[in-house]
Amino acid sequence: MKPIGLSFKNQKFNLYTNKISGELMVIHLCLTCGRISANRIAGDDNPYAVLSVFEESIKINTEIKNGLANLNIQLLSKVDKQEVFICLFGNDYHKYV
Repeated sequence: MKPIGLSFKNQKFNLYTNKISGELMVIHLCLTCGRISANRIAGDDNPYAVLSVFEESIKINTEIKNGLANLNIQLLSKVDKQEVFICLFGNDYHKYV
């Protein structure tokens, strides 16, 4: 399984922050059979490794993005970068990146 991107599970619009947020998930692709799976970010996951997956997913090819969209999985994009930082490092993420 290769991590190919990040997505949010149970996305909700927050009226107070005017942002969409949810539980951060890592999307994996099986290199043997092509199966897609999603796993929650765990507290002991290295946030910099997760951030690296996010950065690489921005460059992912359109064919894979379309395949994920057919499964109702939308990878996070550049517009979601701040929300990813907040999920990984908290509101004071500027100290860590």
